[in-house]
Amino acid sequence: MKKLSHLIAAGAAALTTGLAALPAQAAQGSCSEPIVFGTTISETGPFSTLADRWRKMTEVFAEEVNKAGGIAVKACNKKLPLKFVVYDDQSVPATAVALFEKMASVDKVDFFVGPDWSSLGGPVPPVAEKHKIPMVMANVATPSVYDRGLKYVWGTPFPVVPNWSARYFDMLSKVSPKPQTIFFITHDNPVMKGITATWSKKAEGQGLKVLGNETFSSELKDFTALIAKVRAAKADVIYISSYDNASVPLVQQMRQLKVRAMDVHHTMLTGALSRQVGKDIDGMTGELSWYPGVKGAYSDLVETVMKRSDVSMFDYIWTLGRLTSYLAMIQGIEKAGVVDREKVKEALFKATIKSPAGDVTFDERGFPDTSAFTVQMSGGKVNVVWPPEVSTAKLVWPSPSWK
Repeated sequence: MKKLSHLIAAGAAALTTGLAALPAQAAQGSCSEPIVFGTTISETGPFSTLADRWRKMTEVFAEEVNKAGGIAVKACNKKLPLKFVVYDDQSVPATAVALFEKMASVDKVDFFVGPDWSSLGGPVPPVAEKHKIPMVMANVATPSVYDRGLKYVWGTPFPVVPNWSARYFDMLSKVSPKPQTIFFITHDNPVMKGITATWSKKAEGQGLKVLGNETFSSELKDFTALIAKVRAAKADVIYISSYDNASVPLVQQMRQLKVRAMDVHHTMLTGALSRQVGKDIDGMTGELSWYPGVKGAYSDLVETVMKRSDVSMFDYIWTLGRLTSYLAMIQGIEKAGVVDREKVKEALFKATIKSPAGDVTFDERGFPDTSAFTVQMSGGKVNVVWPPEVSTAKLVWPSPSWK
């Protein structure tokens, strides 16, 4: 085991890039040195398809912040530049742990941002606790990760399960004609089952009659039997709680078998799903954490960063969670007024964080209250349709291609 730990550490050291070629030399309390954020990104490995453009995005984010002068530090009576130390965690928890240890001990970064994914969000936070370095994780949504009495860790996943479809069900309560029945189809996955468990109860509480609740495995390719139950139920709303790739044959076969409903809702409406099912996605609704055109705090900055980095929110749906981790740490520093880990920790516990998708607050565990916008596909275009005050297009109801 000792030899293995040396190999991991050596591998981590070899992953240094141009952003982290030399120790960052961060200086707590300094008014002359850059403020240094340390992070890992899953540029390779299983999660790379979700994050492979985020290194460039992170570089551009720092450039844009520094163009505006940097991070305002009241104790210094000026703004300080932002610098990132970035490593590839290879989507491997042990590698991520070794890299965050390196950033704390060798690079001596000021603060941690990231990582993403619950598989990394479990083992990495103890590094922050050990070194007493505030960490705002990005897309770590599993609540149990935060149930450990952590004092230096917060998260910015978008959306969290308790708020996932809040705006969609608000929409269902206000459309005309109003739906009376709903049918749930759920991918056999802990997150998706959690979403269904939450929103099937809320649907009933809202007066919707649940006509069915069917679960399918990732391996299922022939949905004929399941779709027969859906057609027999004749529900007004069909709610699909699933990751995009798993439900591709389901959506295709629903079209082939001419399923009808006021609306077919997919909890993860993504570019990957759109590319695979083509026009079959037209008219469907779903959730996105945010989309360009919806104006809010820092939305111009985020739109600029994404455009310069060639990152689409529809293709990289977890991007807002990652960028909000950066924004949260910046705001924590600005609220603290000094580059001091303990004071920034105190500030984050009390903070209301501004983001393009609205205000973010944390509970006593560091878990956020983030939500999502309801979007509808129309002619291959993504439109934010709810809430109306921020919509980029008017909701078409009932869905013309499913009714």
